[in-house]
Amino acid sequence: MYDKQKRIAAALLAAVMLTGKGPAHAEEQKLRVMCMGDSITDGFWLPGGYRNTLCSLVTENGLAEQIDFVGPNWGIRTDDGYDPNHAGFSGYSIDNIAQEQSVSGGRTGLSGFADTMMQEHPADVVFLQIGTNDILSLYDLDSFGERLHGLVDMILSALPEHGRLYLATLPQMDANDHLYISEYYFTVESMDEAVEHCNAQIRALAESLAAEGKPVTLANVNGILTKADLYDGVHPSEEGYKKLGTFWYTQLTDYLQSEPETPQETAPLPGDLNADGKKDSADAALLRQYLAGEPVLTQAQAELADLSGDRHLNAIDLTLLKRA
Repeated sequence: MYDKQKRIAAALLAAVMLTGKGPAHAEEQKLRVMCMGDSITDGFWLPGGYRNTLCSLVTENGLAEQIDFVGPNWGIRTDDGYDPNHAGFSGYSIDNIAQEQSVSGGRTGLSGFADTMMQEHPADVVFLQIGTNDILSLYDLDSFGERLHGLVDMILSALPEHGRLYLATLPQMDANDHLYISEYYFTVESMDEAVEHCNAQIRALAESLAAEGKPVTLANVNGILTKADLYDGVHPSEEGYKKLGTFWYTQLTDYLQSEPETPQETAPLPGDLNADGKKDSADAALLRQYLAGEPVLTQAQAELADLSGDRHLNAIDLTLLKRA
């Protein structure tokens, strides 16, 4: 299994191949990680949110010189090891939501600028958690997955080779707390159903894209945060943010420790002079012409034609090839 340095090097090599440029300074030699999403990524009410724990774990485990958190936003630096860059936007949804289409006010969508943002702030790994505000807006939840698919495609098109998108499910929300959840539109039961309805679409999307070979991994945030981990019915408490930061650190280390798939090399087939995957009369015709002094075989073709193994091409090899 690749160690962390090799895994980072693979991502960096891919970035160099795509851009045609090598790293100009030390900062470009790091694995670029973008935390993207809404207020939970931004760190609403608790400056830094889960990113405090995530970055602290990166530092404590000796990865600070290998990881660069990227994004247009700048959080609060809490200590020397905390990298504050991120792409969390409080109040944002997947797509733009007009005032008249929302029960909680108009929303700006990440899909309106995610492609430009990733061009300006390239990332190798993206942690995407988005959709809570779509639910709070009660905005066309049946097409939630379609909207998310569009945003995900946008992100995937910007990732380099060996890059990866971690697509998060949504945490639970507690409709008993009415600070951000409208009691006129949500009951506890209807909120639970809305969260599960959207999460089912997230899981289906991640599964479908992974089956297509796309670099998408489901990150089941819903499985690690409960309603007891909430501060105001929507955003995590301090303990909830710590859990979330630890969870994302685990996703990061899983990525670093994973071994990229390499194509299996198939040994050339003896006698297959034209490299069509089989040895037949066409190969025999090439060897016959060579023995008659017509074409010139390459070194590789000559080695494949030497079926007798005597390092001389002659009628014996032709006879053996005809028998194949």
